[in-house]
Amino acid sequence: METAPRGYEDRGRNAAARSVFWMAAVAAVAVSVGSLVAPAAVAISAAGRSAVDLWDELPSELPLDTTLPQHTVLLDKNGHEFARFYSENRIDVKLDQVSDVFLQTLISTEDVRFYEHRGVDPYGVTRALVNNALSTHTQGASTITQQLVQNILVNNARDATEESVAVGDTYNAKIREARYAIELERRLSKDEILTRYVNAVYFGNLAYGVEAAARIYFRTTAAKLNRAQSALLVGMLKGPTVYDPVRHPEAAKARRNTVISTLQFRGVIDAGEARELSQAPLGLRRGSVPSGCGDSKYPFYCALVRDEILTDPAFGATPEERQDRLSRGGMTLKTALDPQAAKAAQKAVVEALGYGNRAALGTALVEPGTGRITAVAQNRKWGNGRGKTEVVYAKQAFQVGSSMKPIVLATALSRGIPATTRLEANGPYYSVLANPPGGYVNYAYRNYGVIDAYKAVRSSVNVYFVRLIERVGVVNVGKFARRLGITSLPELFGREAYLALGAYEISPLQMANAYAAFMSGGIVCRPVTVTSVVRSDTGEKLRAPDPGCHQEIDPAVADTVANILKEPFQPDGTLGLLGRLKDREAGAKTGTTNDFAANWIVGATPQLSAAVWLGDPRGGVQYPLNQVTAYGKSFTDLTGSEVAGPVWKATMEGALKGKPALALPDNEPSLASRIARQAVPDVRGLKVDEAITVLLRNDLRPVVRSKTAPGDALYPVDTVVQQSPKPGGPLRYRQKIELTLSQGSRTGITVPEER
Repeated sequence: METAPRGYEDRGRNAAARSVFWMAAVAAVAVSVGSLVAPAAVAISAAGRSAVDLWDELPSELPLDTTLPQHTVLLDKNGHEFARFYSENRIDVKLDQVSDVFLQTLISTEDVRFYEHRGVDPYGVTRALVNNALSTHTQGASTITQQLVQNILVNNARDATEESVAVGDTYNAKIREARYAIELERRLSKDEILTRYVNAVYFGNLAYGVEAAARIYFRTTAAKLNRAQSALLVGMLKGPTVYDPVRHPEAAKARRNTVISTLQFRGVIDAGEARELSQAPLGLRRGSVPSGCGDSKYPFYCALVRDEILTDPAFGATPEERQDRLSRGGMTLKTALDPQAAKAAQKAVVEALGYGNRAALGTALVEPGTGRITAVAQNRKWGNGRGKTEVVYAKQAFQVGSSMKPIVLATALSRGIPATTRLEANGPYYSVLANPPGGYVNYAYRNYGVIDAYKAVRSSVNVYFVRLIERVGVVNVGKFARRLGITSLPELFGREAYLALGAYEISPLQMANAYAAFMSGGIVCRPVTVTSVVRSDTGEKLRAPDPGCHQEIDPAVADTVANILKEPFQPDGTLGLLGRLKDREAGAKTGTTNDFAANWIVGATPQLSAAVWLGDPRGGVQYPLNQVTAYGKSFTDLTGSEVAGPVWKATMEGALKGKPALALPDNEPSLASRIARQAVPDVRGLKVDEAITVLLRNDLRPVVRSKTAPGDALYPVDTVVQQSPKPGGPLRYRQKIELTLSQGSRTGITVPEER
C-alpha cells in the first residue's frame, strides 16, 4: 500500500519547509503549462532574464538516431540466424511483442500517470520535493520518459554536462532532465517512448531490455511474461544488483511483493490474486542468449564476418568507428553462408583427418562472379587448447606449390603467348634467373621433351613453367596475381623464377577467389561475407560491403585457363586417379611444395570455386607431410592428389548437389593471342601456321626466313625457333617480324594478308 511521505504529518515544520513546499507547488504548476523552472528561479533573475528565458536556453535535443547498444545478428543466405554479437545483451522488440501484463505492471508501478503527463509528472514532482525537504529519506519523481532520457544520455553522452545530467541528482541536473523529457514528448508518441524504454532499461545479469531479461531469467519471451514474472522484473528496476534474484533471492522476492501490493492498491489485481502471487516462488528458469563466435554452429565463418565488420569501410571510415559499430550493434547482417556447402566442407575435412590430427585442413569456397564466400571449414574445433584454435586457416597464407602455375599461364596468355606454345621441359634446367641447388627438376625427375601448356598443366611440369615465366617476366606474373586479388606476394625484382612453382605464401581464400575469375569470364571481385545490412529496430537498409566486381582480365584469357584446368582429370593427369566430379565438369590444379611442407588443390566450376590446404599449422618446413594418417591409413610424402584432392571432390559434390551442371567455357587457342596490343607477342615454340595467325591478328607482318636453325631434336619440323625482333618489345602497327624455323622445315611459305 502506498503511504504518505514520511514527515508530512509533522505540524511543527519550520518556515523553510513551508517555503520548499510552496516552491514545489510553483514548479508543478509550471510543468502543467508546459515549462519548468528551478524553484529558486521563479522570480526574475539577477541578470534581468525571466525563468522562461532560462528554460528556453537549456539543451533539449537528444540523439535519437543513435540506437542504444544491442545485438548484431548474423543470418545465412536462407535467412536463418547462426550467430550474434553484443556488448550489451539487448534485443529490441516492438510494443506488440511485449505482454500486456508486463506493460500494465510497469506503468502501474513506475509511472501511473504516464499517458496523462507531458514528460514530467507535476504531482510526482511536488510529492518528491516536499518529502525530500522534510525528510532524510529521499523519493524520486522520474517518469518513464525521464528514465528513458537518463538511459539515452548515459549511452550517448556528448559532453560532461550530459553525463552529469544523466547520473546527477541535483536540482539543476533534474531541471535539465525535465527539459529533455518534455521535448522528447513533443517529438515521440507515448507508445514510441514506452517502446524505447522497455528496450533500454537494465535488469541485471547482462540483460538489457525486457526481451533479454525474459530469456535470461525465465527462458521465455517478452510476449509471454505472466504477472509474477512481470512483477519480479519491474521490481528489479529500482536496483538490478540489490534485487538480483540469482544472488539475492529473498530481497528480490520482497521487492516483487512490494510491486504486487502496489498493483492491488491501484486496483489492477484483487486481494486474492495479490495473496496468491506473493506466496508464489520466484520461478526462475535460467536461460542464455548466445554471444560471439564460440556459440555459433559456424564459428570460423562467424570470425570472418566479425573481421569484415572491423575492417570494411562500409562499417565506418576508421578502425575506431568500426569497433564502435560492432560494440553498439543494432544490425542484422545477411551473409553468403550456404549451410549446404558448409556442411559438405566440414564433413569432408573431418572424415579425412578427424579433429585430433597433427595435420590440418583449411577450405575456402567462393562464388565466381560475385565474390561471396559461401563457406569455410577446418578440422579444428573453436577455442583454446589441444585440437582447438581460433585461427581461420582459410585466411592464413601458406606456400601454394604448383597451384600457382595457372596464374603464370594466364599471364602468358594475356601477353600474347598462346597455350599451344611448345617449350623444352627436361631437367635439370638452369634458368637465366635464380636457380635452386641442382637446377629445376620435375616431380620424380621425369623428363617430357617439348610440350605445350596443356600437357604442362596436365602433368604439372615444373621446367615448362620456369621457362614460361622467363618469357613472360616474373614481375608481370606478380602484377597479374595482384589483379586477381592476391595481395600477399612480396616485392619482386625479376629473378624469382620459383614464383612459378608456388614458393610464396597465399591464403586459401585468395586462391579460391583467383580461380573464380577464370570461371566467370574474367570477373574479379573482392571476397565478402556480408551481402546486406539492415538496422534491426527500424528495418532501414544500411551500406553493405562492396565486392567491387569488375571485368579485370580478358574473357578469352579466363576461358582458356578454365578449359585447360580440365587437363589434370585426364587419365594420365595428376588427378586422373581421383576422377572427375559426378555429372559435371570442373577444372582444378594440385600443388605440392618443396619437401612436402604443404599440399593444395584449387579447383572450380562456373558456380563454385574451392581451395583446400593441407599442412601442419606449426610450420610446414619444421613439420612436413612425410608421414600423415588420413582416412584411417598412413601416407608417406603426401602430394595434393592423395588427401587434399578427395577432400576437395567431396566438398564440391556436396556443395553443388541439386544444382544444375554447367559446362566449362570452350577453348579457342587463338583467342588469347588477340590480347597482345602493347608488346610484340612471343611465338617461339609454335607451329609456323599458328605463329603466323597470331602475328596477323596483332596487325603484324610475318616473314619466314629461308635459312633454318641448326638441328635440334627438341624442335620438330615446321616449328618457330627464333624471332626478330624479340618478344616483349614495343609493338608498332604492321611491324615486320622475322621467323626462323627448325631444321627441315619448309620455308617457301606465302603469308596471307590479314587486317
